[in-house]
Amino acid sequence: MTQKLFGLAILLCVILGTPSSLANENVTQLTSSSTLDFFWSWSPDGTKIVFTSNQFGISDIWVMDCDGSNRVQLTSAGGTFNPIWSPDGTKIAFTSNRSGNWDVWVMDSDGSNQVHLTTSSAKDLFSSWSPDGTTIAFISNRTGNEDIYMIDSDGRNEIQLTTSSAYDGLPTWSPDGTMIVFHSNQTGNMDIWIMDSDGDNKKQLTTDRAWLPEWSPDGKKIAFVSDRSGDLNIWVMNDDGSNKVQLTTDFTFTGIPKWSPDGKRIAVGALSSAWVSHIWIMNSDGSNRKQLTTGKECNLSPRWSPDGKNIAFTSDPDGTIWVITIEEITTPTKPVTPTSTSMENIPAFESVITIFGLFIVIFILRRRR
Repeated sequence: MTQKLFGLAILLCVILGTPSSLANENVTQLTSSSTLDFFWSWSPDGTKIVFTSNQFGISDIWVMDCDGSNRVQLTSAGGTFNPIWSPDGTKIAFTSNRSGNWDVWVMDSDGSNQVHLTTSSAKDLFSSWSPDGTTIAFISNRTGNEDIYMIDSDGRNEIQLTTSSAYDGLPTWSPDGTMIVFHSNQTGNMDIWIMDSDGDNKKQLTTDRAWLPEWSPDGKKIAFVSDRSGDLNIWVMNDDGSNKVQLTTDFTFTGIPKWSPDGKRIAVGALSSAWVSHIWIMNSDGSNRKQLTTGKECNLSPRWSPDGKNIAFTSDPDGTIWVITIEEITTPTKPVTPTSTSMENIPAFESVITIFGLFIVIFILRRRR
């Protein structure tokens, strides 16, 4: 899908947006419509949600119980986003420009002991924790282009993992912590790569435009987004790049596919042919797909709770966080037949914009109307 076509999709979201309706009645609104709340994550025990909010006009980090109660502000310096819990739930890493430059920070889960981890004059953006919680992977453009680095959670032992002259981004650790998957355009197209957690043994897994990789909980498969068949749809492959299977065929744009904790299902926020983004879940083979939200609202960025019983997501235009209680998928759909359609000549994918960023653009445009 070309950038012009994608821009049209976003414009239609802005024009057509009305209060959303939900196919699943077990839904709870967690935050109010008076602020923009985004970039959230569940605590490892599933009892709390940390998120970014502009409640006081600047973006800061807040935490609340999983039912939306007991909201507590953790930072007050502004310019903070992307808070992610450490695997043991004791710390939260985030990105902030409070020092005048984008850097990686970490704090205790109650907001205390806020520590400045990276101090380069370049832009450093937090990405992910290692499974054992000792190391943080991040992206930096300190060499003139985006490369992947890692640093101990106490700020020691900073190491550069990639050294290509292109964009390397979205590093995500394998569940056992031995590998890191990422996407890169070092060969001209955006594709998915894998490397050892120390940066050795880099291997290209796709050669036909793919990005937004996500490990399955058992580390044996990687879900990703590709437009090799024309539009941006969900695919799955083995962790060595073999056995690529297309799971969806009728989406026009999708965000990062998110595996359920048991690895049996995948959730995604996706634009359909109606140019409206909704939350979908499906079995890990693409069968039994179910749309959880309906209407003309843009619903984005689903995140499973640790027990797999709930999915949190953002609903536009109010910038609110909602939670759906997931029921068993009882309406089967015809399994998707894998396709080998050759990819059309599409302009180079110059940058990757997260679904959160797209949501912010939509929100700002609507507030200005």
